[in-house]
Amino acid sequence: MRALHGLFAASLLIASTCGLAGAAAEFSIRWDPAEGGPKSVKESLAALSVKHAKQDDFVVQYFTIDQPGSAPADFKAIARERRTGNHIEATYKFRGPVPFPANPSYVWECPLKGPAASKNEVDITWTGDELPKRAYSRSCTANADMAHAMPTAYGAKPLACTNEMRRFSDHGVTLELWELTSGKQVFEVSIKGEDSASDLKTFQERIVSPLVNRGVRPLRDSKTELGSAC
Repeated sequence: MRALHGLFAASLLIASTCGLAGAAAEFSIRWDPAEGGPKSVKESLAALSVKHAKQDDFVVQYFTIDQPGSAPADFKAIARERRTGNHIEATYKFRGPVPFPANPSYVWECPLKGPAASKNEVDITWTGDELPKRAYSRSCTANADMAHAMPTAYGAKPLACTNEMRRFSDHGVTLELWELTSGKQVFEVSIKGEDSASDLKTFQERIVSPLVNRGVRPLRDSKTELGSAC
């Protein structure tokens, strides 16, 4: 009960901090099953009352990439390649801890060659702290490998590790199991919504509460940080 009281007390504080209500958001929580919580896909889905999830398998690799010289402080460029079956996609993302600033010295543009789908999003991660962790990003994705999609001038170089990821989705709930090169496993559950107090409360009640009640100890690291640790 103490964990639940903490969740709802935090939600009252968070309700006053959602200054970008209406912005596209992804709410997520990650955990290491060795530290507590569900230890299998079956247990994780059962905790969320998800019974018939569609499965997709991926191989994910991150790249080092030259950082824009005029980029705002605390923002970082990220490059990622993801493969599933015969499909491959390259993603370039620019992410930071605050809403994307109006910086006249830096203009974001997608560097990928050919058609690319772009989006703005705020990632809201439940870490167990009083307030969730927010990361604001602009990204673009092209249906090509990094070698063909990214101009050589950006200096993209693949990291020496790759990660296997299984994704299970049903009615807006997505569960991912990451098998990292280190041998460590990481689970993530996420839902899409808007950066609003009401959607955050839904995430707390629908996702966070049942997982925390089953012993989940939320991780602070992002998937980029975890998947880039070679």
